[in-house]
Amino acid sequence: MSRLGTEYIDILLLHRPDPLMDPEEVASALHQLKATGKVRHFGVSNMSAAQIKMLQAYCDEPFIVNQLHMSLAKLSWVDAGISVNREPWKDITFPEGTLEHCRMENIQLQAWGPLAQGIFSGRSLEDQPENIVQTAAMVKQLADEKGTTPEAIVLSWLMTHPAAIQPVIGTVNPQRIAACANADKLELTRKEWYDLYVSSRGTRLP
Repeated sequence: MSRLGTEYIDILLLHRPDPLMDPEEVASALHQLKATGKVRHFGVSNMSAAQIKMLQAYCDEPFIVNQLHMSLAKLSWVDAGISVNREPWKDITFPEGTLEHCRMENIQLQAWGPLAQGIFSGRSLEDQPENIVQTAAMVKQLADEKGTTPEAIVLSWLMTHPAAIQPVIGTVNPQRIAACANADKLELTRKEWYDLYVSSRGTRLP
């Protein structure tokens, strides 16, 4: 993208936390990028609420995006919200409070890998566990009933969440892109959403 002949980036994401990160150095670098007109906005990727808060304490510019691995097959972001004060919590790696912090601070949640590498939309299911096979069949049935594609159902499942998640489909295949086109026009009922969730996780809700 260009502005008055000068190249700039609309939004720059800090990709994955760095164990050796100095937040003051990061803040200084971001300030220079902003001051010289090279970057308009800043975001992060794969960061917890605590990591975002630490960076934000040193940075004048707000972080407006957090890009996380979320899909119908990657469910820890949902499981974390229903497992508080329960024994299964110890096995969940998604950092507690991250979704809530992003929603409260108007940080846009973006999902990378939202199509789960196609396991619910046509990829071979050989050697896949029963819960994935059953969920793929459920996705296909819903797509047929609603006159759309499995890809649109899978993306709509993410977008139905009240956090207003934006899927980043990450493909340049025109057919694949076209298959996703109607996701924002679909409406899944609460029952349909929970049926897909419970089917994919492979265990009943507590």
